[in-house]
Amino acid sequence: MSFSNAQNAQNAQNAQNAQNAQAEGAGGVSAMMAQALLVAREALAPMTEVAVTAPGAPQADLAARLRRIEPHFAVAALLSEATEGLRIAATAEALVIEAPGGRLVRIAPPDAERLQDEVQLVAGYADLRAERMAEILCQTDQVLPFFSSILPIAPRWTPCTLLLASAALDLATVLVQRAKLGFALPRPHVLSPDIQPIIPCPGHSTFPSGHATQAFALAGVLAALSGAASPALGSQLDRAAARIATNRTVAGLHFPSDSAAGAALGLAAARWLVARATGGTAPDITFDGAQWGEDAAAGSRDFHLPAFWAAWEAQNCLTHAEGGAAEKAPLLAATWSAAHDEWEGRWG
Repeated sequence: MSFSNAQNAQNAQNAQNAQNAQAEGAGGVSAMMAQALLVAREALAPMTEVAVTAPGAPQADLAARLRRIEPHFAVAALLSEATEGLRIAATAEALVIEAPGGRLVRIAPPDAERLQDEVQLVAGYADLRAERMAEILCQTDQVLPFFSSILPIAPRWTPCTLLLASAALDLATVLVQRAKLGFALPRPHVLSPDIQPIIPCPGHSTFPSGHATQAFALAGVLAALSGAASPALGSQLDRAAARIATNRTVAGLHFPSDSAAGAALGLAAARWLVARATGGTAPDITFDGAQWGEDAAAGSRDFHLPAFWAAWEAQNCLTHAEGGAAEKAPLLAATWSAAHDEWEGRWG
């Protein structure tokens, strides 16, 4: 078979299109495979009018449709529902997030004097750097594996659970980055050249901690899905979240109060996501960074799960109450129901 230059050019473009499509949908394909598919199609497809099937009505439910598309697109769809109705005001004085039923969260920062005091705590954590180096490096980009090692979740077994987990992480990122832009507080190494972080320091504000926000949002959603409480002293999920947060202080990147504020924001994100998925009650959580550690409940300005739990119970610098009822979101609700079925069927 002979080809003109124009046909060669078109064939090359078709091969490139096929390669791009395969790479997007099936993890990549070689140029040779794309060329082979092109030639096979020319050999098999009719030279005249092609056969056409009339389109039918969609048969799959919303959760099944989400499982069919690329995970990052599915998560984007879930995130669109999770953020519907939220109004965010982020200033140097406070982060305030309002939901349709009332306030979702309010976070206020520590003052300059308290940040200076916390520098000494950050310096003290440097002794743990060698011991926790592997965790710190892995957690820079990934926190989910530290939770999937606790719960039986994996892509083949629990695809909808993982979609919800990713949505929780992305929602936490959206909220915490708005907060950081408003607060614009310096990192520990800006206040002291003796901190010397062991990994590159992000350019965004220190307060609240993004890793703490993500980790506690993830712990909260997974706990709710498995029927457990969060926060809870005996929860391995919350212990993992607190350790991830603390490791950012060990690395020299965050103050302890960053982690406490991030934990509060993460729990608010988790409870809002669950409320939207179930039609339940939204939270109303507040955190005062200036008062963190000032009362007997927290004990000091250091952050660890027992201190956070004590503050949660005391309801002084950290308060929580039930807010208004959330409207059930169709995509989140369908995904939550499918994820619940995955959990119930975890025994095989």
